[in-house]
Amino acid sequence: MTTPDSDPSIQELLERFTLSSQNRLQTSQDKLRNEIIPALMASGVANVEAAYSGYGDSGAIDGVQFRDKTGIRVEREKIPAALTEQLENVLYEFLPAGFEINDGGQGTLTLDVQAGTVKLEHQENYTESTSSTDEWEV
Repeated sequence: MTTPDSDPSIQELLERFTLSSQNRLQTSQDKLRNEIIPALMASGVANVEAAYSGYGDSGAIDGVQFRDKTGIRVEREKIPAALTEQLENVLYEFLPAGFEINDGGQGTLTLDVQAGTVKLEHQENYTESTSSTDEWEV
């Protein structure tokens, strides 16, 4: 009997998927470093928070907030729309795989523009069942 672990074609498919995911993440990191972060700095943005959520096979970034170096919110209108769109597209690559599956999950991505870091805080939802059996002699 062939199992996924012993089937070379499945192993090859998984390796290609992993490599593709790593390449997309690297491309996103490069785009952040070379294009998006400099543009955010030019717009006075020091910190970006993106909240996301998903469940039942559907999920998305729910909202993005921009803050300056003092922590004051930068109004979205001051950020070029094309930059906001590029940023959101790139941030999707940092979301955990499957965050939208079944009971889903939610969290926050924080981009520290000055430090050049992305921090993921993620909560995973799941349904738990507890079973028990009792028997009495009568």
